[in-house]
Amino acid sequence: MRNKVALMMTAAAILCAPTSAEAAVKETNLYAFTGGDDGGFPHGGVIADAKGNLYGVTSSGGANHSGVVFELSPPRKGETAWTQTTLYAFTGGNDGGNPQAALMMDSAGNLYGTTYSGGANGAGVAFELTSNKHRHAWKYHALWTFTGGNDGGAPSGALTMDNAGNLYGTATQGGTGVVGAVFELSPPAAGKKWTESVLYNFTGNNDGGEPMGNVLLGADGNIYGTTAGYGEFNNGVVYRLTAPVSGGSWGFSVLHAFQGGSDGEVPRDGLIQDASGMLYGATAGFANSYGNVFQMDTDGGNYNVIYTITGGQGFTGNGPWQTVSMGADGTIYGTTYADGQSSFGEVFQLMPQAGNQWAATVLYTFPGGAGGQYSYSNVLIDKMGRLYGTTYGVAGQSGYYPGTVWRIKP
Repeated sequence: MRNKVALMMTAAAILCAPTSAEAAVKETNLYAFTGGDDGGFPHGGVIADAKGNLYGVTSSGGANHSGVVFELSPPRKGETAWTQTTLYAFTGGNDGGNPQAALMMDSAGNLYGTTYSGGANGAGVAFELTSNKHRHAWKYHALWTFTGGNDGGAPSGALTMDNAGNLYGTATQGGTGVVGAVFELSPPAAGKKWTESVLYNFTGNNDGGEPMGNVLLGADGNIYGTTAGYGEFNNGVVYRLTAPVSGGSWGFSVLHAFQGGSDGEVPRDGLIQDASGMLYGATAGFANSYGNVFQMDTDGGNYNVIYTITGGQGFTGNGPWQTVSMGADGTIYGTTYADGQSSFGEVFQLMPQAGNQWAATVLYTFPGGAGGQYSYSNVLIDKMGRLYGTTYGVAGQSGYYPGTVWRIKP
């Protein structure tokens, strides 16, 4: 199982104690889900189109209790409320159910995503939603139905599209090694169907297993990602797939094996890349840590923890469950699932300083209940510097609060 080992940092990290800017930050709940036809318990955060409309998924609720794809439209002139529209309600049957990943939008405004379950084989689907030019009458298309066998199953990460329209993603289960795979979906020729190619099958050995996040298409043409489990120390890995030459197969290499504790453990989502090519990601933590944010070179060198989640009143393993985001000025933003003084999660900011130092600030702590709690969300940054995301919510003795969409202005 998950043996823990003593560890050493591989590079000097600057871990400034986080300050709090909450008094100066305004948080607004743009929408509170009811758990009915509008959906409930959103995963993954939101994306935006050029008009400022927000799009996301809920993991449950909807007309068939299997989750929805939703749109939130900004208030019209003279109004204050955002308008929620359910674009598609999953049935949990052949169309899939329980979506857990953020959506992706192409240049034509079509939406792409995955469901964790459902489909003809119960192992999830990759789907597309298209609309007419007026953004009405959205139509659902299943691009690929996972079998849970060699093609993978139970995808929980967002899809990534290249310039040719190919989609890339990960399956947490299935593959020839049964512990997940990296796949590519290729658009069809006229009259044909989408096709799937498995680029790598994880074995559950030193190469890791159970990838839960999206993949990054690096500036160098390689694919980068993480696995949440397995690896040399059973804490997950950062990996690279090197682009094939002359029709060969993708080359796989482990860039970093997480050792646990302050080195990090259980990365649940993907990576981002800055203009210099440096990679950034986050770990959620597990039994011995609260998670962290790290940076590294594309060859695995200079691994450096730039922020360690301290836990507050939260519990181990409840750090960032989604990938971090980076603003145009290099500032990093992220959320924690159940960290912070309230134990309901928080939004944090890491500002780059001279000498590779980072100034950490807690921007907002979720209050719980109707105010939002537990964030499985990445952070969307708009052109005005405002931040958007979702809280998952809770259903239990404390009440029924099936999630929110929030906005804060640092």
